[in-house]
Amino acid sequence: MNIRGVVTDVDTPASVDTQHGGRDVVTVRVRPDPGAEPVPVSLWGKWTETATYLDAGMELAVHDATEDGAGYATAASSWVVVEPEFVVDVTDIRSFVQCPRLYYLNKLSGLPLKYPVTKGTIVHEVFGDLLRGRDLEASVAQRVDEAGLELGLLGRSRAEVEADVRDNASAIEGWLQQGRLTDEDEWRSEYTLVSERFGIKGRCDAIRRGMPVELKTGKNTNREPRFHDKVQAACYALMLDEHGVPADTGTLLYTKNAAVDRSEASGDLSPAKEFSIGRGFLEFVVRERNHLAALEASDGPPTGYEADAKCDYCFEQDTCMVVSGRLDQESKAGRIGDPVPAEERAYFDELYDAIEAERGAIHDEYRKLWEQSPDERAADDRAVVGLSPAEQTELPDGRWRLTATRPGSAASKIREGDRVLASDGDPVAGRAEMARVERLDADRVEVTTDEPVSLCRLDVYPSELSVDRMLTALHDAVLKSDQRRTDLLFDRASPRFEGGDHDLIPNNDAQNAAVNRALNAEDFALVHGPPGTGKTYTIATLVQAFVARGDRVLVSAFTNRAVDNALDALRQQGHEDIVRVGTETGVRADMQDLRLDRSGDPGERAAALRSAPVVAATTATCGSRILRELEFDVVLVDEASQLTEPDTLAAINRGARFVLVGDHEQLPPVVRSGGRLSKSLFERLHETYPEASVMLDQQYRMSQRIQAFSSREFYDGQLRPASSEVAGQRLTDVGVDPGGAVHGGVTFYDVPGTDDAHVDPAEADRVADVVTAYVDAGLDPGEIGVIAPFRAQVAEIGRRTPAGVAVDTVDRFQGSSKEVIVVSFVARGTLEGPIFEDHRRVNVALSRAKKSLVLVGDERALRSEPLYDRMIDWADME
Repeated sequence: MNIRGVVTDVDTPASVDTQHGGRDVVTVRVRPDPGAEPVPVSLWGKWTETATYLDAGMELAVHDATEDGAGYATAASSWVVVEPEFVVDVTDIRSFVQCPRLYYLNKLSGLPLKYPVTKGTIVHEVFGDLLRGRDLEASVAQRVDEAGLELGLLGRSRAEVEADVRDNASAIEGWLQQGRLTDEDEWRSEYTLVSERFGIKGRCDAIRRGMPVELKTGKNTNREPRFHDKVQAACYALMLDEHGVPADTGTLLYTKNAAVDRSEASGDLSPAKEFSIGRGFLEFVVRERNHLAALEASDGPPTGYEADAKCDYCFEQDTCMVVSGRLDQESKAGRIGDPVPAEERAYFDELYDAIEAERGAIHDEYRKLWEQSPDERAADDRAVVGLSPAEQTELPDGRWRLTATRPGSAASKIREGDRVLASDGDPVAGRAEMARVERLDADRVEVTTDEPVSLCRLDVYPSELSVDRMLTALHDAVLKSDQRRTDLLFDRASPRFEGGDHDLIPNNDAQNAAVNRALNAEDFALVHGPPGTGKTYTIATLVQAFVARGDRVLVSAFTNRAVDNALDALRQQGHEDIVRVGTETGVRADMQDLRLDRSGDPGERAAALRSAPVVAATTATCGSRILRELEFDVVLVDEASQLTEPDTLAAINRGARFVLVGDHEQLPPVVRSGGRLSKSLFERLHETYPEASVMLDQQYRMSQRIQAFSSREFYDGQLRPASSEVAGQRLTDVGVDPGGAVHGGVTFYDVPGTDDAHVDPAEADRVADVVTAYVDAGLDPGEIGVIAPFRAQVAEIGRRTPAGVAVDTVDRFQGSSKEVIVVSFVARGTLEGPIFEDHRRVNVALSRAKKSLVLVGDERALRSEPLYDRMIDWADME
């Protein structure tokens, strides 16, 4: 019997006499369903520890409970799980067991660029290579080469690192060879596990004969593994048991033992240390996981008193004391330093809570892996299902290329280059591997994995990397920024501007004013760029001017596309001394020659990054441990209005001054949880310091007829065409004569809506008819774009339109334009959907067309809302 619900109250623990002697017990009342009466659940024995940190409102699940009169009780086989939808990573449980405060500090500061961290990554990769049968020397050489950039920034040479890694890995190789007892002795590397029952996830270094093996790059001369390392391995054993593999033994491999001089050290120097995993230890692991989840659901950071932490021996003691002192937090280690002002503390707490709410929304995505059926996952754009496995090919590096045929081009958020979960059809209870999508065609899928799996399904796998980097950026901004920067962020000072104006863009006063405002800024400047106003050209001119006066510039943006567009414009102005930081799949093909390959000679790689006058990367990459090591004179961020405030901080933390370019009347920050993160730093500073902002008011994209609505509704009528040629552009300019269904300007077609919230076939048919008419009239399909609010409607339209026509959602059309744009609203009586939830999205949709804009939707539904009522009136104007 399983019982699950929201805790309503918790009794005081008691000790009672039973036939087995005295036992502790506590009664917790749980409401199984909203409106239902709470039922009592008796937690016996050590499960009473879990009750000590339960609060009303938390969710509790008891698996394999027994009925106990009017309620339930735990039995010998029961498991108690607090906040089961909060999916905790195994490494977090490990650090929490070491010290809850250490877990918290790791979240705030992130993984630093330190040699032990980089070396540990290399040794883990070599370990995986050895498991896949690769030669040790070849693996060491390749993996060290791949880490060239990080090693160079750390001042390490290739030869010394190869020797160090070889010392760590050579004995492991021998141990692995001894472990391969028979041909049937199965090994799997980097095994991904997600537990529905326990709310745990992780990636085990290796599985040998069903038993977890974890690699540690430190040394341990004791016979037993370190306790917190055993906890980590036991977490994997717990999840393996849930998968039907009873793992009763764990192995820890301490690679540095192989590098220790036996004449200078005593103790057990064997790298492999096995230990038994029993029921009692597994229950302890679950209780610690529960404690962590309960702490995250309650208010306030951990203090360190929650566990028997030994602060005197902790390598993070000084950091813990500084953070505690600056943020006025209680800490077992004590405090150092004066607290930040109350305003900064409130700001930190507010954004910390908002970021953790976003983490909670990501955890909801984990839950959907097992709560939603395959068809529901596919309908929610979160999976590609129904794949038929085709080929499995082992690659030279021991990894695998998997291919499968696809039943149809169903909608999905998955794109080429994405990291996904590839599975045999069940990503939780079945066999699953982390994979990279190499190819995603209408009828074929190709991925690469560490280990083979029957490729029947791909799932979007939630990543917490974005929220981790937000926390780190918040930490750095509040605790490491200089006083002037924090005064500006908290409206205690005004931005300063010094210097004269220069005629850098002579034919556009607003662009020239924006460039001069940014050049004269001693702190920051804002460039407000409505659709088609030449933001990218302005950015390129500004970067050129910064470099010309000797500034080192970091160019960043929310998307890779915006970064590469800025670099394209910069190159068109003759500037080539640029380093682009990003992955091969993320960087545009014609910008690959600028991309910094992280592999190679460490000194050369680091010198190339440190010496470049212009470095370009997404804001997500700005939060990486590589770019966190760099400093710039100026940071310029495009698409700043689409970024959460912490995401923007990740970039501007790198610079003495910054320039934000954006438009708060277009797409807002993309967040799952809403709340405080929905407002960008660009918008906040624009409201607080209007004198720091210049609006670009001349647009080069839309005809006068098309731009009129956006100008009036979103820009107070200030937006205007840059020239009479822009204002008067016609379809005849591209060789298309209007007539029949082909119209210039703006057209509206009324198509009564359906009851389906995400797809409207009748509307898709009308869109297809319109597109066909323009193509038949001679317009290149590549000059036509179709915008729809849902991926299901995108797929519905995509099946009906000619090849070459761009069909996508509003968010993916940001920054793009076409000669003709067709908008499918999929409007219903309640006007539900992303394009209706925020009027800024409709501004994006209506401002992508140059010469012809066609609107398709249910007139009756659209006219129920004033903005869309005015939109239809505008479209109907002659």
